[in-house]
Amino acid sequence: MNSVNLIRIDAMDPDTIEKISLRAIELSSCWQNRQMPETLYNARVGLIEELPGWRNPAAISLGGAAMGAHVTHLNAQLEGSESVEDLASFLENWFDIIAIRTPSLNKLQQFSAVTNMSVINLRTHSNHPCEILGDLTYIRHLRGGWDGIHVVVIGSDANILRSWIEAASVLPIKVTQIAPPELFVPYGDIIKNFNVTDDKSLIEMADVIVTDCWPSQVSNRLKSELEKYRVDKELLSSCDADTVFIPCPPVTRGKEVSSDAMLDKRCHVKKAKAYLLHVQNAAMEFLYKNHLNSTRET
Repeated sequence: MNSVNLIRIDAMDPDTIEKISLRAIELSSCWQNRQMPETLYNARVGLIEELPGWRNPAAISLGGAAMGAHVTHLNAQLEGSESVEDLASFLENWFDIIAIRTPSLNKLQQFSAVTNMSVINLRTHSNHPCEILGDLTYIRHLRGGWDGIHVVVIGSDANILRSWIEAASVLPIKVTQIAPPELFVPYGDIIKNFNVTDDKSLIEMADVIVTDCWPSQVSNRLKSELEKYRVDKELLSSCDADTVFIPCPPVTRGKEVSSDAMLDKRCHVKKAKAYLLHVQNAAMEFLYKNHLNSTRET
């Protein structure tokens, strides 16, 4: 199929990532001034939610509507009894873009491979590209670019870290995982622009600090180990004053993050997460233009 999608960051070329990010920064200003361009006028956007969480779907609905799109919440499932081929075929009659939160990245890729609709990954158990593109756009807004940025992720091998690894494979950034060894990314020492360590003191080298929630099923011993990696105000005070701390929501205070860390001047989570809406709007705009062009060509 000829569709352009947003499913993995490492499947995007750097120029496209930069284009979407720069456009998101422009759209942020439009949003603040309540003067959104209607560049999604008459776009038909379907929204499938098989995983919990409200931020990405709400941003698609609100942002899409502000730019002229018709956004429809669908009671459909990639994990249901209907084949992804049949589901994609029927949805293609009505929609230009489908935004999906679903457990399986493989199933999502199967879906995108059999449709001419553009597909946006709003979250899988394996990755979370829009979340990281939003953070990257906020960092670009602050610093003017990404060259040489060192991102430290304090957390387990999960979808947030995996999408930062995707980003590091195509952008000029470095990512370090800090965690107990049991939670390391396998073969992390051979992944491009990525390394792993259990040395919490290396947080001092970070330009950006990201946390993720603790795994739900861990032994009491590992839970005790994880408490040593909690980000608190004292730990943040060892970092430079311009270090950017972005804990990934939903934040569990008293676990991966302390309450006083959320009040630290280095914590940018509210401002950073505003860019989730803007980057998803920019992605929808980019995908819709490509979809219309490809439709006219056929």
